Amino acid sequence: MRHPRSQERILIISGIAGYILLFVITLLHQQPPLFDEPLFIPNVYLLEQYGLSKTFLLHIDNQAPGPLYQFVHYALKPITHLQPPGIRLVNTFMLLLIMLLLAAIIRKMQRRLKRNTWLPALHIMTIPMVWQVAGMALTEIPPMLFATLSIWLLQLALERTTKRWWRGWSLSILAGLSLGLAILGRSPFVVIVPAALLLLLQTAGESRKWVIVCIYMGVALACCMPVFIIWGGLMPPKQAIISAGGLMPWHGILAFAYGALIALIIAPAWFLYNRYTLLVLILLYVLLLPANYYWLHYEYAPLNEALKKIFPAALMRIYPYLISPLLATIALYFLYCAFWRGMERRTEPFFLFILFATLLMLATSFKVTHLFSSRYVAQAAPLFMILLAPYIRISYGQCIRFAAGMIIGLLSLETYFQFR
Repeated sequence: MRHPRSQERILIISGIAGYILLFVITLLHQQPPLFDEPLFIPNVYLLEQYGLSKTFLLHIDNQAPGPLYQFVHYALKPITHLQPPGIRLVNTFMLLLIMLLLAAIIRKMQRRLKRNTWLPALHIMTIPMVWQVAGMALTEIPPMLFATLSIWLLQLALERTTKRWWRGWSLSILAGLSLGLAILGRSPFVVIVPAALLLLLQTAGESRKWVIVCIYMGVALACCMPVFIIWGGLMPPKQAIISAGGLMPWHGILAFAYGALIALIIAPAWFLYNRYTLLVLILLYVLLLPANYYWLHYEYAPLNEALKKIFPAALMRIYPYLISPLLATIALYFLYCAFWRGMERRTEPFFLFILFATLLMLATSFKVTHLFSSRYVAQAAPLFMILLAPYIRISYGQCIRFAAGMIIGLLSLETYFQFR
């Protein structure tokens, strides 16, 4: 059996190799814009025509996200010319910056522990849906970058509450600006604002920390609220119908099930397990199975086309009803473990802040009524890296999961270019 140090080196080399592979294949993808890419590019020209004006904001079309994508690609237009592969490589470079920021954040979290901080950051390459959003010119990566930047700046600000406290205020303003930009990229990032209140736990009498957190939240809201007021909501008015119709419980359940999959790949130690756990999970599935078949009617059929070639048609007709309660069971198990991990570390405000932000980010899928996409979960990837970093264990099994996550991610990305 390999020594843990040797396994750690293998994981680090694999993560670096995975990123290089992503960069190379993105560079080689010369296909014209496809999938959702063509929807966002015309709005860059709209920004060029009207500037950052009310007219521009009201006429954004065919995209639910805000204008951050347009800000980024308008600024880089002289380099990318809004053409592949340059327009796609923007997200690939941003993913590298996200990993650098994650390493810096985790280093501060684990300063008392002698652990490699690059390894948890590189684990973002094992999240399959990250390959899609980083290898295509989609809208998720820019707000992920600015949200991660805001957390790092906030970390620095909270360290400067005694000596040179004015620097803490300056950093909190920059952190708020970064979060505001992230919210303008994807409105679900607004949940980080209320989550930041947990940073004030156990800070009675530390007025400067209160000021820093309040500045952070206030500046973030000041950046995005004028745009939301112009829109009359959280997205451009031409796309407001997407969020109409109340809540979609099944989409929220799917988001938490995908969150459980991320935790299983990166840090199975996140899950609490004893001799009764499996029995309880089986019992929960047995209860949800008839409830879904007769009343709830939630349907989800991953790998449906491939499985149709293997299993009989009669089984495939009930397959969606079999897998859906299983995903619901996994989602509930993930939430149960999240509750207990929060209780275990209830004296650590920063951990609780990240935990609450992650759960709220996943919960925003309850409001997605038109369709569910794993890209909504991908937005929370940096938060997952920070949250799960303390639970990563070096082992032979970790090497297998690391490779499996990257292979699935590569295949999911290539399906867009090879089969469409």
